[in-house]
Amino acid sequence: MRYKKAPILEAVLDFRWSSESSIEELESVLALPFFAGFEEPKPRIQVDASINVDQGEVSHHREQLGFELALKDGAEMAMLEKKKFVFVQRAPYDRWEYFCEQATSLLGYVVEVLKVEAFERIGLRFVNRIDIPLTDGRPITTDDYVTVKFNGPLQDRGIIEEFQMRVVKPTDKDGIHYALVLATTPSPLPGLASILLDIDVFTKKAISSSGPELMGTLDEMRSLKNNIFEECLTDQARALFGGVEE
Repeated sequence: MRYKKAPILEAVLDFRWSSESSIEELESVLALPFFAGFEEPKPRIQVDASINVDQGEVSHHREQLGFELALKDGAEMAMLEKKKFVFVQRAPYDRWEYFCEQATSLLGYVVEVLKVEAFERIGLRFVNRIDIPLTDGRPITTDDYVTVKFNGPLQDRGIIEEFQMRVVKPTDKDGIHYALVLATTPSPLPGLASILLDIDVFTKKAISSSGPELMGTLDEMRSLKNNIFEECLTDQARALFGGVEE
């Protein structure tokens, strides 16, 4: 099922492995012609600070984790670190087939050069923002749009003005879990309220870095993500997405 106006803000594929590569090895990957469409890589720096209370001194440790690079229009971004590769597709999101092909084609060169045999974690995350028209400036009733209920104290008017929740659970597929964030959020558009629906499906088992096992796992994770998305929505929310493409 593909909605005409899918509420996807960002789609992310995140691949992590156990062996650590050097910055020079990462640079050799990014020098390949397959990354030529991206802008110049920018270093990703981590700075840690520690305080010695007795001596009144503050020390800093600076480490380069890897690189970040983006297309000129900012629609796609990649991050390559010593033990991680991330591919990001920002709105407007096209199709799974395009997104997955873009990510896995670049990933193939990463694992070949860095000699990655297996991933210890794969993450598939979709961040959605459901924009809801306001009526006479009144707060929305969240139960009209999402199926997740808040069962709190009953000494109130039964109206939820704001909420935020996060839950992490295993799926019914061995080694695959998910994190769900559901929250109200200010809309950047006038006359609208928004609900954030952030779904992160991830593995907790070793997966081959290429071949049928990898692609089969990605398809399974996508199916689980879609099911979670649909189960969180009411028909009133779906009506905001402009219908389904034929």
